[in-house]
Order: sequence, then structure tokens, then C-alpha cells
Amino acid sequence: MSATPTNPSRRTVAKGAAWTVPVVATALAAPAASASTAGQDVVVSSSCYGLTILGVGASFPQFTITAVGAPIEAGSTFTLTGSGLANLTLGGPTGFFDFKLLNGGAMQITLNQTIPAGGSQTVRVTGIISKQVLKTYTLSATNIIGNANSVKSNDTASANLTGVSVLGLIVGYCGTQAAVAAAHQSNLQKVAQMSPEQRAKISAAAAK
Repeated sequence: MSATPTNPSRRTVAKGAAWTVPVVATALAAPAASASTAGQDVVVSSSCYGLTILGVGASFPQFTITAVGAPIEAGSTFTLTGSGLANLTLGGPTGFFDFKLLNGGAMQITLNQTIPAGGSQTVRVTGIISKQVLKTYTLSATNIIGNANSVKSNDTASANLTGVSVLGLIVGYCGTQAAVAAAHQSNLQKVAQMSPEQRAKISAAAAK
């Protein structure tokens, strides 16, 4: 007995086509969605900034967070690590960051506000409480909201900080050991040229 060839009806073909179209549409849409996040990135960088305290020069680390291609939304978190974090004071734009000490070597920093695409905000070490040898502090992106952060190699930045006493005042020096030595020598020369009244002000400030 010979088999009788069967041809699908137009209704069957149409039904199959109806199932096929959404799959094709989804497949075409996927590359576009991927391309839309390709330029998004979170960049963390570090540098030293200087200030003068009663005529004595100091410098501290600062960490800049930049949103590339898309905002970094409020609620995103970063982690600052390094020995003796309780010995430091930190700051930023008023109300922008929330600082939570997790332990002696880690601090969580949360954005209370969104950093817009193309914008940046800076976390600063603003003071040091007691003397310390050179220590390295590192800020890392840990949980980013609203930005695909496609490049992970620039999520982390580090800076060094040493704390030295000048007439009892604890002065921070940011940078390498050689930079610290040069900065401290400069301060000693400044102090040597100060009047007794100026030195007394420094000692009084240190005693507070």
C-alpha cells in the first residue's frame, strides 16, 4: 500500500508562523539590549589632597567615584578596607554618603543620593586621630545599582596614609614613604621658624 502524501493546511502553517514570530523578534531584540549597557562603567580613582592646619602642612587620601554611561543609583555600596579605620575620620558632600564601620579593617559606604551619568563624587579622609605607620587604604565598588559596570578593572583604587606628631598635633601625610619623609621635614623647618605664640597654638590644639 502506498503512502498518501499529506500537505499542511493554511491554518496549520499560519499557526506555526504565529509561534515563530515572537521567537524571531526576541532574538533580534537581544543584541540591542546588550549594546545598550556596553558603555556603562563605574570608575574608582584615588589621589592626595593637601591642607594647612595652623601653619602645618598635611595631606590625606581622597577617592573619586565616577558614573560612566548611566547613573549610579542611591543605595549602591562601596567598601573601604585597611588597618585601623577607626583611627580615621571621613567625609563627603553633606548627606551624600552613609559611613558604617563593619570592623577595624572594613567600612561600608552607601550612596544616599544618585550620581548622574557623567558625574562624580568624592570620599575624603579628613583627619587622623593618632600616630600610625604607613598604611594602605583601598576603596572598592561592591554593589552597584542602575549601572551595568561593564569594566571591572577600574572598580578599585588605593592610597597610603601615615600619621606623625608635630608638636603633639597628629598630622596626616598621604603618599609614599619618600613623600612622607619630605613633607615631614618641610613641616619641621616651618615649625623652627614659628614664633613661640604660633607653637603654643599648635600644642593647645593638640591637647584638645
